[in-house]
Amino acid sequence: MEILGCFDATQSALTLTEISEQTRLPLSTCHRIVATLEAGAFVARGTDRKYRIGTKLWTIAQHAPLSDRLRERALPTLARLYEETGENVTLAVLDRGQALYVDRLVGERSIPTVSRAGGHLPLHTTGVGKVLLAYQPATAIEQYIATPLSKPMPQSITEPDALRAELRDVRERGYSVTREEMTRGSGSVAVPILRNGKCVAAVGVIVHMNRLDVSRLVASLTDAAASISAELDGHR
Repeated sequence: MEILGCFDATQSALTLTEISEQTRLPLSTCHRIVATLEAGAFVARGTDRKYRIGTKLWTIAQHAPLSDRLRERALPTLARLYEETGENVTLAVLDRGQALYVDRLVGERSIPTVSRAGGHLPLHTTGVGKVLLAYQPATAIEQYIATPLSKPMPQSITEPDALRAELRDVRERGYSVTREEMTRGSGSVAVPILRNGKCVAAVGVIVHMNRLDVSRLVASLTDAAASISAELDGHR
């Protein structure tokens, strides 16, 4: 698990020595384990002698609930939402205190963002993250606020009382809005996907600030969230 955990968005290809250094496992131990992983197609070695995630691991991951149920059921609605808005569309779930982006649809005129499918971003600086956090129990919210909060932009809300008020507003109105809290020039709107009154995911749209029409985006997102929820209920 430590060896597979070395691979991420910034390190998609690693040499055996690099894996050994990161895991602090002896080179001989790494060689033995990596050889087993390679034989099972969990990793693959390229002509540059670097290892990458293999096809077997990707195949297995497709059977995870996030991919098999949520992502697959949501994809047609996400595509319609993208066609309607022409903007970045994101789907995220809560994962170990962060927003895990399950899927993302982008287009030519979409504003560049730091979010990517399979990536994590803070809860308090992203539209989908604020929704996911706002619908957690009070104890979980307080636990999150008590941790050191990153401030990627001057507009990022990190002061405890201000963040509590923000999350309270999100819960009361049923949607979140961010304005240059994660990246310069971009804003977002997101709504919860509810099942039996519980927020299981959040769907959002990221736009350039001059196209941040909150009312219009909330209407489109609310319809999309209801559609995804219905799809999930219809495939239990």
